[in-house]
Amino acid sequence: MKKIRAVVIDDEYLNRDLISKIVVKMNDNYLIVGQAESVEDGIETLNALKPDLVFLDIKMPDGTGFDLLNQFPNPGFEVVFITGFDEYAIKAFDFNALDYILKPIDPTKLGKTLMKVQDRILGKEISSGNLKDIILQYNGGNLISKIPVHFKDKVFLLNIDDIISIQTHEGYTLFVVNTDQNKFISSRQLADYEFIINSFSNFIRLNKSAYVNINYVKNYSKGKVCEVTLLNGITFEVSRRKKTEILEILDRKIAG
Repeated sequence: MKKIRAVVIDDEYLNRDLISKIVVKMNDNYLIVGQAESVEDGIETLNALKPDLVFLDIKMPDGTGFDLLNQFPNPGFEVVFITGFDEYAIKAFDFNALDYILKPIDPTKLGKTLMKVQDRILGKEISSGNLKDIILQYNGGNLISKIPVHFKDKVFLLNIDDIISIQTHEGYTLFVVNTDQNKFISSRQLADYEFIINSFSNFIRLNKSAYVNINYVKNYSKGKVCEVTLLNGITFEVSRRKKTEILEILDRKIAG
């Protein structure tokens, strides 16, 4: 069987060396054909060697792994991200079905990853679609600046700032946005998006089934029943448990 040719790109020599040794030792279907220690060096190495797989560090002195991937709009290689423990990043990779290994390197986890990637490469099913999604989402330090809305066989990338509200709707998740096509439905549950939504302070949760973008709030009531009306005319009721918290946030917004 033809060997899977891999390149390791990481600014730390010990990591590059460790990954290279583990890969070769644990799976003889792989061959490490090169290493690189920076984004610039990595781009040159990938152009020269054209590997089947890249083990790619996220943070390097001259940029990020995403900066590197932006130079390959149609990558013909699989990517396994190398990352320090970052719950936000890990959830993003899981969300997009991308492979990653954590620092310090766990040989058992790496071995399982090698088997998964091997099956995809040999089956000629490079996951470039999901990879493109996460590259588009990455922007200036935030791993996600767009929300990928999966529905049937399509993925819509919605700008965070354009989203007016997000709510549970008939077993799906409904996104209302400030664009011509103002509604998008995702087959994913609202809970699947919470790690993204909660990373942006302009979103507030009004009740168990709805988030709104505070920048689109038109007015709100302080009576026994607390309601928030958005610029598009939609009104949401605030749960009693969250009423005090939400009113404080809205009052600060007005005062600011």
